Amino acid sequence: MRHKHSNRILGRNSHNRKQLMQNLTSSLLRHGAIVTTEAKAKELRKHVEPLITRAKLEMTLANRRLLTSRLLHKEDLDTLAEIAKANSKRAGGYLRLTHLPVTRADSAPQMRVELIDKN
Repeated sequence: MRHKHSNRILGRNSHNRKQLMQNLTSSLLRHGAIVTTEAKAKELRKHVEPLITRAKLEMTLANRRLLTSRLLHKEDLDTLAEIAKANSKRAGGYLRLTHLPVTRADSAPQMRVELIDKN
């Protein structure tokens, strides 16, 4: 039974899931928007929004280390700080998920994930 399991497995083991989320996060921060499957997009939202909320706090050494441990590249930390500064008045909901048509190959539902206030 699957009681109280909150994360999606996405057909991967835990290490590959972590790497997938880090790669998607890095792509989202670098490009501002990405297209991925619906399940990955919904799981990415649960991964990125707490990072932006944490980046809105004072950038202490502990916060900086925690954010760099969750990001793939150290350069993404500066981008995350800019996004947090642009969203300083927003209480949450930093990402917009938009449904796209399904793929022809496997009929997988697609979504576009984009940052709300990307400067």
